[in-house]
Amino acid sequence: MKIVKKNFLLTSSIIFVVVTVVLASLYFAMPIYYEQVKSQEAKHEFEQVTRQIQGKSIEEMKSLLTDYSHKNNRIWFNLTDAKEQVLYPNVEVSETQDSLQLTILPTMADSTAKHKSMTQKIRSSDEKILTLQGEFSLQPVSDASHILLNLYPFVLVLSLSLGGISAYLYSRTSSQRIKDISATTRKMTSLAPDVSCVVKGKDEIAELAQDINHLYANLLTSMEALRVENEKVAESEREKAEFLRMTSHELKTPITSMMGMIDGMIYGVGEFKDRDTYLHKCRNILEEQSELVQSILAISKLEIGTEVNEEIFSLKQVLEENLSTYKLMADMKHYQFQVSLAEAQMKGNKLYLVKAIKNLIDNAFNYTIVNGEIILRLEEHCLIIENQAERVLDEAQIQQIFQPFYRPDYSRNRKDGGTGLGLFIVKQILDKHQIRYKFEAVDGKWMRFSIFF
Repeated sequence: MKIVKKNFLLTSSIIFVVVTVVLASLYFAMPIYYEQVKSQEAKHEFEQVTRQIQGKSIEEMKSLLTDYSHKNNRIWFNLTDAKEQVLYPNVEVSETQDSLQLTILPTMADSTAKHKSMTQKIRSSDEKILTLQGEFSLQPVSDASHILLNLYPFVLVLSLSLGGISAYLYSRTSSQRIKDISATTRKMTSLAPDVSCVVKGKDEIAELAQDINHLYANLLTSMEALRVENEKVAESEREKAEFLRMTSHELKTPITSMMGMIDGMIYGVGEFKDRDTYLHKCRNILEEQSELVQSILAISKLEIGTEVNEEIFSLKQVLEENLSTYKLMADMKHYQFQVSLAEAQMKGNKLYLVKAIKNLIDNAFNYTIVNGEIILRLEEHCLIIENQAERVLDEAQIQQIFQPFYRPDYSRNRKDGGTGLGLFIVKQILDKHQIRYKFEAVDGKWMRFSIFF
């Protein structure tokens, strides 16, 4: 059943029940209420009349009661003496030839109606004890109850007609808004970004439309975030696949070369008979491969994340603990190694960050001109490493320098260019710590790496 019919039938049923209950309540409760009100009013008037005639003579009493009866005929009074002889109302006796007629004035208008009486002892001026009785009719309330009973079918039909029309119009109006919301939600299944429910009014249906809009907006936001995350994961997988491909190539070439030398030494072919020379070369190749494997292991550990074991440490103290080796290396290579360290605090994984800084210093030592200068400067929120480079990188080379296994054209030889993973590891560590950095050429002869923390 559609919602319009449901609302119409439900509203009509409620109106029918309410009208029936109200009329039934009036029919049964009104007589009781009317009797209580009528009794209170009659009692009040009876007490007033009693106070007025108290202590009066019988004639004065009769005169006052007659005046009251002429002005207000709601209570019929009866005054009797101790012998129960009627003193009021007046009794008229008329005698005719064939009959005797007795008339009591005044009389009740309808002797068949329901009555209620009150009695009070009073004293006359001559100290006689008299009985005043008052009686009033409850006929009007009975008439009203019968009228309500007769009007019930007409009132019920009229109420149902008006209520039914109102219920139908309201059902049409409210259900139309629900239909609009339903149509909009069907459009939302296409995940179109510009779809929203129209919010009208401030009732529950308007709140429902607003909640659906918020839910749909959150859904689109979550799906967009999921799409971006999926793209990042896909890009990461592509990078991993490319990294594995390049790693296998980097390992395959020297291993193939070393196997050729070993085979030559085993079979005593040509120059490979000089085993001492080629054993040293094989050892050098193994050392290079060991260094490469260690770099690859360091990269794999970065996948765990840098949030674990984060700490705040003194970068100045860490640098001072590791500078002795570099100063000795500078003396051996005749480099001018200038160091300026200010106190600075750094937050992160100490082991990884020290590894990144060492890679940068190693890179500076590997690519500095003969008798060149290397500068290490630590400020409060910045670490700067500069060196007089053999060759200054252009912008295109700087963009590629952080790629794995990338070496500039002038350092294609692994002996000169290292493993090709040093700056790639630096980038991974700094990115995971969300630390800003910059690599740039300065004055056409210097290369500067700046870390901002």
